[in-house]
Amino acid sequence: MTTEYNILYNGEIAFEKDWKEMQENYEDNYWNVLPIEPLEIKEDYVEESVPKKKGVLENESDEKQTPFEIAEAKAVKAVQKHSMFIDGSERNSKIDDAYLLLGKSRYYSQRFIPALEAFDYILKNYPEASLIKEAIVWRAKTNVRLENEEVALESLQERLQEEKAQGKIDASIVEEAHMISAMAWNQLDSVAMVIHHLNEAVNFSKDKSKKARNLLILGQLYLQEGERELSQKSFQEVISLKKIPYKYKIHAEIERAKNYTNDTPPSQIVDRLQELIEIRENRPYLAALYHQLGVVHKESGSRDLSVQNFVKSIHTKNAQNFQKGLSYEILGDLFFKEANYKNAGAYYDSVLQVSGKIKSKRIRRISKKRENLEIVLVFEQRIKRNDSIFHLLSIEPSEQVLFFEKYITQLKIKEAEALKVATLQQKLAVYQERAVNTVGPGQQYTSKSGGKWYFYNQETLAYGAQDFQRNWGKRELKDNWRWSSKLAIVENKLEDASLEKKKNAVSNELLEKYNPMFYIDKLPKTTKERDSIFVLRNTTYYQLGLVYKEQFKETELALEKLEKLLSYDPSQRLVLGANYQLYKMYKAQNSPLAGIYKKVVVNQFPNSIFARMILQPEDYNVREQGEALLEDKYKEIYYLYSSENYKGALKEIEKAMFSFEGDKLQPKLALLRAHVLAKLAGKTAYKKALEFIVLNHVNTEEEKRAKELLKKIK
Repeated sequence: MTTEYNILYNGEIAFEKDWKEMQENYEDNYWNVLPIEPLEIKEDYVEESVPKKKGVLENESDEKQTPFEIAEAKAVKAVQKHSMFIDGSERNSKIDDAYLLLGKSRYYSQRFIPALEAFDYILKNYPEASLIKEAIVWRAKTNVRLENEEVALESLQERLQEEKAQGKIDASIVEEAHMISAMAWNQLDSVAMVIHHLNEAVNFSKDKSKKARNLLILGQLYLQEGERELSQKSFQEVISLKKIPYKYKIHAEIERAKNYTNDTPPSQIVDRLQELIEIRENRPYLAALYHQLGVVHKESGSRDLSVQNFVKSIHTKNAQNFQKGLSYEILGDLFFKEANYKNAGAYYDSVLQVSGKIKSKRIRRISKKRENLEIVLVFEQRIKRNDSIFHLLSIEPSEQVLFFEKYITQLKIKEAEALKVATLQQKLAVYQERAVNTVGPGQQYTSKSGGKWYFYNQETLAYGAQDFQRNWGKRELKDNWRWSSKLAIVENKLEDASLEKKKNAVSNELLEKYNPMFYIDKLPKTTKERDSIFVLRNTTYYQLGLVYKEQFKETELALEKLEKLLSYDPSQRLVLGANYQLYKMYKAQNSPLAGIYKKVVVNQFPNSIFARMILQPEDYNVREQGEALLEDKYKEIYYLYSSENYKGALKEIEKAMFSFEGDKLQPKLALLRAHVLAKLAGKTAYKKALEFIVLNHVNTEEEKRAKELLKKIK
């Protein structure tokens, strides 16, 4: 009785307290399939074969321990002080309860090996105990956490068969056994078996909270597998359940909205989500509701409504960082497709910011996309500037004046607005300073009649200092300071002259800035200057087209840039490269336009490597033999180079160029080719090969290296 009603009673209270707190504080990520057991596993936990020292000491203060540690300490104390192991058997019927509490406490403290020892002890020494079934499922769950899935599944299967053989089935044990089996199969990546066991757990469920969670997980898994009807059925069952945690109901509604397809009228989904948003009880879930509403509007083509709801989902109170990241990413992709690269970059930055230290595959991809976007922003700005310059050079002088007069008008409006904002901020700053100073330390010396001593009032001090400086100028702190009045006057005059000079400079700058000829005079005048801008613009169009094709996989944007480049009559090397890239992209789309660009490459540049790759692809295509061979092929070529077999290396490089196209090793192959040409053909060929890398492999380490080598050559 002492064991049950004193030590174990207090231990179980501590355990129950910490378990409930853990359940309440656990935050599910509903954007992924939920874990079957809501337990956050720490990657850095330390396994011990014995309890922590402070967990077993009687004189250890309970305040210094977690409730699970208190529960563990109580269980250990019950065993140490009240076990009655006599003649090979335990006479205290509550000791097996103590061992079960010990194992469960260690399990939730994530010390799984010591927990397993406690459960094994029960099974070995108390085979007839009333809680033997519970010990079996807890041992199986611990084995799953220790990645001993086969052992866990075997013991659970035995338990389930025994339950079926018995006349009366213990539903709670069967439910738990199926849930743990689902956990094991989930770790073994068998979705079908996870679904099977969760369905069985639902059929035997006695705990409505567990049933709701399992149904929600089933709905997510069915949706993941493309079984939309079964998914909707599972979510509807969750919604229909009574007396379950409300979070499962509302997220079942959101998951149902994710099943939105073109067969479902979008208005029906929108109306339901709007209805849920207006319910006061759903305020903690507004971020998820707004996000899903944004997804529905996006899929139905309502661009502005989509953006509005994604922005709301980001700024809603209680929005989770993961959900914010998803909304930021969708907005970034949307603005990227609209060529609004500045906003796209800002949203991608926000994704990385809210993700913190998380470095998943998705975050790494976004990080790389953000890095690539930097070069896109530079190229797009360069194109915009150069296109604008050529437009201005193509119009009459009178039209140039009108263009810059409009620009100056807009400039004045912007500057006036900026001045208003700056003035308002300055006034606010002065107001705040005065407010602080009027409630300063000097007020503690204020008499009841309201009088204030001068030196205790910061406001009067400030005014006095300004008045003194205006009358006397800057004076050193020394005796007879008034005798240096002439010097002060000279200093004041010099300061006034300096201020006047600055005012005149500002005035002249404004006159220039507001004069159209100030801008017209900066336009390129000579043929050399115009040719330089012409070459830069065309090169930028070509490089930007390759960035869209290779790094962003945005074929339409790449086609647009390269086709526009050809309309500007670029140099022959750009004509060759652009036509070949257009041929490749249109061929991938099975477009008849591929034949047009193929003819240009083959007829105008018959001796080029691009023409040979088009006409004789079988001589170059190593890729068909398997992607893994590319790296081996590169190593083979590099071995030829390091062995000074430069001719053999060059021959193999030219054969491999087609195979490496679009691969991450392609820039490395191009740089190796440059080094080979340096050995075989000299400085000129080396320089051209490096320039090819700079032109065709933008924003790569090899491009940076090629630029460094070109500087050394020059």
